Amino acid sequence: MKTLLIVTLLACALPAAPAAAAEVMEDRCKAEVAIPQAYDNGPASPGVIVLKRANGKTPWTPPFTVRLGGSGHIRWWCHSTTGNAFDPGTWRIKELGVATKCRIYADASPESCSPDASVKIGSSAWNGWTPERSRCGNRSTRIRARLDGNRLLQIQCLGH
Repeated sequence: MKTLLIVTLLACALPAAPAAAAEVMEDRCKAEVAIPQAYDNGPASPGVIVLKRANGKTPWTPPFTVRLGGSGHIRWWCHSTTGNAFDPGTWRIKELGVATKCRIYADASPESCSPDASVKIGSSAWNGWTPERSRCGNRSTRIRARLDGNRLLQIQCLGH
């Protein structure tokens, strides 16, 4: 009986095996999310994983592989602009210009100079889908994803 007690105590004192840790990135998207297989693909491309909210959530997808962009990002698309073309995440600054504008006289002397700025914006949306991106710290190409409450998108980085 004494031997059994010692074995039990040793088993309790041993540290637990470390759980496999994987980074979980969190982003926001109020509607459905599409994750294409390759960074340059759109939300309607073959093999795209689409997550649709049911009661505000989805279960984790099975693990799948993505091809990263040149800077190591994963592309995903948020279907946030349907019925909301003015969603702030949709608009991108395409061109920004800052200069000085002056009235010049015939003798080349300037008068009444003032700042002059211009901004050109454009939409990055495609048929109501807005492109977004995330990057795993270890540049994982194997991921899984789910939608949770409060507009939450979670992507778990599983390695290569």
